[in-house]
Amino acid sequence: MNLPSLWSLVFLFSTTLSVAVLSFHVKTSSRHKASWTSSTQVFAKRNNQVSRPPDDTSVASRIDEATPFLQQVGRSYTDMDAWENDIHKLHELLHLTRYHHSTIKKRIFNLPINERTNDRNNHEDEQSLEKYKHEYPFGPTYVRPIAVGQSIDLRQFIDINTTEEWLPSLQVLTTLFLLSSTVPPSLFTQTVVGGNDTLDLLLRLGLVYLSPADNANKDGELVVPVVHLFPLQIPQLPGTRDQLDLVKDMVFMTDLHPNVLSMTTIPYGSDCPEDEGAVMYIGPDSLALVHHLHASFLGYLNNGNSYSSVFRVLDVCCGSGVQALAALGMLDVLRKSGHELAAVDVEVVAVDVNQRALRFTEFNARLNGMKVTTVQSDLLADDAMASIEELVGRGESEKFDILLANPPFIPTPNLVSDDAALSLRETNSIANNAQSYGLFSSGGVSGEDCLCAIIQMAPRVLRSDGGLMAIVSEFMNPPLKGLDEQKCLLLTKMEQWWGSHDVAASGVLFTNEHPLDSQVYAQRRALTDDHGVISLWLNHLERYQIEHVSPGLLFVKYHSAGGNPNNAPGCNIDYRLVPKTNNGSVWTPHNFNAVEYTMKILNDLYQS
Repeated sequence: MNLPSLWSLVFLFSTTLSVAVLSFHVKTSSRHKASWTSSTQVFAKRNNQVSRPPDDTSVASRIDEATPFLQQVGRSYTDMDAWENDIHKLHELLHLTRYHHSTIKKRIFNLPINERTNDRNNHEDEQSLEKYKHEYPFGPTYVRPIAVGQSIDLRQFIDINTTEEWLPSLQVLTTLFLLSSTVPPSLFTQTVVGGNDTLDLLLRLGLVYLSPADNANKDGELVVPVVHLFPLQIPQLPGTRDQLDLVKDMVFMTDLHPNVLSMTTIPYGSDCPEDEGAVMYIGPDSLALVHHLHASFLGYLNNGNSYSSVFRVLDVCCGSGVQALAALGMLDVLRKSGHELAAVDVEVVAVDVNQRALRFTEFNARLNGMKVTTVQSDLLADDAMASIEELVGRGESEKFDILLANPPFIPTPNLVSDDAALSLRETNSIANNAQSYGLFSSGGVSGEDCLCAIIQMAPRVLRSDGGLMAIVSEFMNPPLKGLDEQKCLLLTKMEQWWGSHDVAASGVLFTNEHPLDSQVYAQRRALTDDHGVISLWLNHLERYQIEHVSPGLLFVKYHSAGGNPNNAPGCNIDYRLVPKTNNGSVWTPHNFNAVEYTMKILNDLYQS
């Protein structure tokens, strides 16, 4: 099936849904914009929201009303057995309604998928990445929730008499949990499988609430979602024998996209004793690590790495747990293909400073039939390693095979700085127009606080015989094309963070061939045309000598036992500039060129 032009992409839902901007178009039309998870629009400020139009069905216009319900997510159960039972019911509902990435992509948003057959004469090369072409792999990053003032009227196009009984349910659930639009309870109960029982289930789990009738909603109550349910599909791994239906369908609960939530902190309330950071939505950076690790994962497992009786995965700054649980999904797909890991137990530890993130991770593990141990730890605290080392132990057999991380990375101006030029609170005009960055996004004033802490941690928690660290982040002052001396400024610093250890390690940093300069980056991060806010960012970047920024991926691997005896102790990190193509950035979800490029280089790294 040929990929249609971006302007010809039509929602199956009808033109009513055209208000849900395809973020896929935003990313590819400007190419490098694919790198940035921030919106190209100014976030709605909670204290400046306009009156809601009568036909507005957006959740974004109801955030103030929704705040008490946001506080309750993951807190409403005292009986853990009842909680787990209801999560299992939700899993069954999502399976029954085919709430899967491939089905949503094809039947809801009318986007192309690769049709696969049993014809072995047309079998793709086992090492090829052809399966990624013309795909939006892994998840619906092309969907943008509707904004304040926009609406979706499901009544106009849902066919409750269709022979595909699951389809109307899928349309309603997608409208709620991907597009962040409200739905009348009467339509929900008449359309969705299970009717009132299903609505009661979602209410008990705290995924929705019922908004009372008001001047903007004179027809009665509305079902209002307070989270996203993001479908993630783990395809068959490149390098395994092609088998139909060898995929892992998963779903992740996250907080709402910032365009909808319009806040980075969930304020305290009667059910929330203290402020909590919002849990990051699944964005291009989230999927970039999943995508690139997936493409090279079999190469890592097959290149001289020995396993103990347990394969251990550590996810640091876990958020929703997507990195660790996606890795479990990859291992599950491998087991189904008959890989030797089928006989190995797997343990997962997820670490975050945000207790809300740990609750979401535990929910997502149960929703996907997996087990995870969560640990609350502040990586920037003096005793950050204590809680992790207590869990991990100090013996080699207790260490991790893989460390995954998507840390906060934005070099955020200090809100409490004594320097008025850097203080958002110092000038009201700036404070009213500036977007705050919260726990999941702010990487400290340099953007490198958490990155440094994770790299310092890695050699202490990874097994020294082939342990792998994989990080997705923005990188400040990355290597530039034709300027080899730039390597010393960033790569040497990361090598120093790793430190000197008895076992040699090698790594590769992947960044874009053309990073953003500080002027463009400041405009992107300011999220407004206000010159005061843009100047604030520019001054901040200049103060910390940040001239360029690029999205990227960092992989570092301990050398395997029996490797090159001439490898010196310590860590040596090389770099590769991912070539610019029409498919976008190293983070662009459908950029198979970048995936093919990194896979070849990573397979060489894994053989060391």
